Amino acid sequence: MSYRNKLLSLAEVIMVIMRTSKASLLTLVFCCAWCFSSHASLVYVYDFPGTPGSGLASAQTNPQPGNATFGDWSRVNLVLVPTSDVFDNTAWNNTANFDSTQYASFTITANAGWHLNLSLLTFDEVRSAGGPTKGRVELFLNGSSTAYDTFDYNPTPSVQNKSFNFAPTTDADNVTSAEFRFYGWNGGDPLGAMSFDNVATTVDIVPEANMLVPILLLLGCVMVEARRRCQISD
Repeated sequence: MSYRNKLLSLAEVIMVIMRTSKASLLTLVFCCAWCFSSHASLVYVYDFPGTPGSGLASAQTNPQPGNATFGDWSRVNLVLVPTSDVFDNTAWNNTANFDSTQYASFTITANAGWHLNLSLLTFDEVRSAGGPTKGRVELFLNGSSTAYDTFDYNPTPSVQNKSFNFAPTTDADNVTSAEFRFYGWNGGDPLGAMSFDNVATTVDIVPEANMLVPILLLLGCVMVEARRRCQISD
């Protein structure tokens, strides 16, 4: 349900509650509950369906969430491997030195008036023979060129699930866009591959303070009306 429709529904419920004998208390309880439930944690998953596995956001099994957009995956200085149902890549850096100019990535962008409270990234990874033996994920916020947090791991020859437990972002951070970059290096074969699957992001999509003004106005009207009715009944 869109924010506008939720607000209209709230107004309709308030009108019904106001007709009851316990109008002010019930209305206040309901409105407070609605305000705190206007956003909740969700998990968006890239499962890369098709052959080759598609990194297009529109191709994923789950739909886009409300009030934010998960972007298409991209490759920077990597080459696609046409493996089914995973995001597979070759031409990784084979040296022992980390290369920040070579990665796979995706972005998340909040709609105007909303921000992102990010809390967790999990993903499956696997490398082929000769593929990268060093891996890294970096999180960038609001277009910054400096990583907010970094996760290093050792890619494995069998599928393993990894968790990037970065410091969660909060309302105070006001994150409106985020990018996750996936790196690999130190392989033994230029044709060695590394793939990703079931890349899951846990996030709250939160309205900015100015989006709550209509709710506060409704609460104010409710309290004024409740006081007026009490004065009449007295």
